[in-house]
Amino acid sequence: MSTVEELVGRVVRDLSMGTRNKPAITYSSHVEGYVEVFLQDDSGMTVGFSVDPSASEAEVLYEVAYRIPTAYVELYAVGLPLVPGTERPAAPKIKGETVIWEDPSESGTWSCLVGEYGRSSEE
Repeated sequence: MSTVEELVGRVVRDLSMGTRNKPAITYSSHVEGYVEVFLQDDSGMTVGFSVDPSASEAEVLYEVAYRIPTAYVELYAVGLPLVPGTERPAAPKIKGETVIWEDPSESGTWSCLVGEYGRSSEE
């Protein structure tokens, strides 16, 4: 199973394809077994959330793929990653044992694996 840090790295890599903004990321163990993930911009503004590292890899990846774009909106006022050729942010979705980005407005027209944005696509 991948670590939370590796899964966060996949999502941040996808989001960094659309912007030069890249937050500092730190982690903290939570008393109840959760890992807290903190994203901080250059001004010092911090956004955080918790994930359960004992969940399946797909569930953890979905959670960070759902939460990190929201953090980017809060930190940088931009929704990422964008569906190619549009101004719409993609949304994460669990598909089997994997997590994909997909166009939330036109389901099934475009998708790619989380961590592969800008490199490959999947139908």
